[in-house]
Amino acid sequence: MDKDFRTAVKLSIVLALLAIIATVGGLAWSNLYRDSELIKAVWFVNDLITLIIAVPLLLGSTVYSLQGSLKAQLIWIGSLWYLLYNYVFYLYGAKFNNFFLLYVILFSLSVYALVMTISNLDIGLVKKRIKEQAPVRAISGFLFFFAFALGMPWIAMVLSFKISGEMPPFETTIVVATDLSFLVSVLLFSAILLWKRNPWGFVIAAMIMLKGLLYPLVLIIGGALAYFRTGTWDSFIPLYFVLWVLCAYFYRLLLKSID
Repeated sequence: MDKDFRTAVKLSIVLALLAIIATVGGLAWSNLYRDSELIKAVWFVNDLITLIIAVPLLLGSTVYSLQGSLKAQLIWIGSLWYLLYNYVFYLYGAKFNNFFLLYVILFSLSVYALVMTISNLDIGLVKKRIKEQAPVRAISGFLFFFAFALGMPWIAMVLSFKISGEMPPFETTIVVATDLSFLVSVLLFSAILLWKRNPWGFVIAAMIMLKGLLYPLVLIIGGALAYFRTGTWDSFIPLYFVLWVLCAYFYRLLLKSID
């Protein structure tokens, strides 16, 4: 195990420990979040999913990567991407609170750990392990659909602003900016590479699809909790559920395409 790989492992372990502190604090500290009840419901579920699913995935995939598992490395990369995407929202979307510096550290460490982990990936090995019969066109088509389904409502909102001049809420602007830059663009990029059977397409698709498995759970459960608390129903919840089911199916196909 070379020095860079050890660094990636150490960063991931520290990141997992800090994420546990942030999530347990968010769940147990009733006055931590200073946002609306609707947003607090999302933070609560977000912390819960991160604590019970994302952090164990990160630690487990790190351990199996140490044993040489290529699929574990792809899950490791996806777990880091999830945490990076996740803490963008806490850093820029949550009202200033006592964990602000912790969010800065979590976001920054996610970036560094992700870069180090990807740089240690043997892309030649990924290329060799891709099965000849891998359904790349089907998976790529889903990624294009995923990008379209998520991107079009936000683009429509932007165009509506240009026509009507009506400003969207600040919280919505954060979501739109993050999704279009960190999600939709990555979905399109991975879909194009995967369509061409480029091995980086498999890596980036696995990375973004793991996020696509975890975050809809946050939005679905958080939306339901917000409805019970505030009476406000998120009309996108059926879409989140459909995308979650499809993502689970195609993510499984993707991992099965690699020996």
